[in-house]
Amino acid sequence: MQITIFSTNPSPRLNYVLKVFFEHLSSHTYMLTYDKSTYLRSAGAKINYSKVSLDSNELRVIPETLLFQTSLQQYPIQVNWVEGCPWLSFEEKKGGDLPADPFASSFYLLSRYEEYLPFEADKHGRFTAAQSLAMREGFLQMAVGQRWLNAVLKVLQQKYPDFASTSLLYHFAPTYDVDMPWAFCYRPWWKQWGGSLKDLLFGKKQRRQDRRRALKNPATDPFYTFPQLHKWHEKYGLTPRFFLLMGDAAEYDTNPSPDLPAQQALIRDLAAHYPLGIHPSYQSNIEPDRLTMEKQRLEKIADQPITHSRQHFLKLHLPETYRRLIDAGIQADYSMGYADDTGFRAGTAVPFPWYDLERETCTKLMIYPFVAMDVTLQQYLGLTAEEAYSRLKDLHQEVKLVGGPFCLLWHNSSFYAEDGWAGWGEMYEQVLQLAKTGTI
Repeated sequence: MQITIFSTNPSPRLNYVLKVFFEHLSSHTYMLTYDKSTYLRSAGAKINYSKVSLDSNELRVIPETLLFQTSLQQYPIQVNWVEGCPWLSFEEKKGGDLPADPFASSFYLLSRYEEYLPFEADKHGRFTAAQSLAMREGFLQMAVGQRWLNAVLKVLQQKYPDFASTSLLYHFAPTYDVDMPWAFCYRPWWKQWGGSLKDLLFGKKQRRQDRRRALKNPATDPFYTFPQLHKWHEKYGLTPRFFLLMGDAAEYDTNPSPDLPAQQALIRDLAAHYPLGIHPSYQSNIEPDRLTMEKQRLEKIADQPITHSRQHFLKLHLPETYRRLIDAGIQADYSMGYADDTGFRAGTAVPFPWYDLERETCTKLMIYPFVAMDVTLQQYLGLTAEEAYSRLKDLHQEVKLVGGPFCLLWHNSSFYAEDGWAGWGEMYEQVLQLAKTGTI
């Protein structure tokens, strides 16, 4: 059954959020019209997105002004919880069949509206979870955009008994960032000497032993976990995506040289089994021309086009970062998540097209959100492996509830006990089993 939506005024923002709601977060045929006669004559379900009632059986949504503006402003947003779900109000408005305007609320989160407003960046220039409305109001761990959509579909089902609601199927989408394939091998001699001296001074006996063993046999290096990852992927039938750091040596870019034969061999092996993506270096955010160069390096080694990316250190600054990715030929980005907390940065786990808020246009760049990163759990939140598993179970349950991908960001290096990851290997396999099969 087609959904017909009536609005009094055209709006690229409204067009965008309807596209996301009914083409990406669900699959429903819909039509937006500004003509009352067309709306009233239409068969099927009706949504009236205006201030005047038109049809006795329609779903009425009283519109906020947010979707009809072409500028940015600081709203005094009110969050009201109704039956365990938060609803956002931008103005003093009442009425309608829903607690608030789901279209304006979703647009606010999907467009990352608040990240275009003044904020205090962290030391890496990032917008943090702690500054977000979702974190402050306690709904960051909820896929509220999908919950709001489900509320819309539920009312349509009540008003139109023949309306059949469709929901997205859950699936697991693991991803990996490869910053340092080896902890000890293939490092400059001065780093090897410095690391050995540091281990000696601080009494790191096990680390010294691991270093010596790895230098004799790189396959035993504690960061070289790819054989184990491959076994897990085969066991649970997974095809994750790997993102490779291909920058030149810098303070925050510590990957091996792209010219290193062992690095190239690793990339070719990964490319033979999994889809790859570029991990734009920290330095590429300072020198944007590096982005295309790094992408081309990976394409040459992997012998395949690279169209997916995730920012190193999750350095995401809107709209510049996404515009640069588009210019470099990137079609999909996986940076939509926070470093300092888990959750749903854009209010959904489902991929959606990026809306350039300054240019008021929907782009072709697809955004793939992730819900949790290993470093977030262990370092930023200070969780034990057991506590992290509990947090991941809760996030998994939320995604299972609303549908779509359960996307995690992990690193090949996040299993070394001497770096504080004791027990995380066992925990991660539990996560793989839970996410793939839905059982513990």
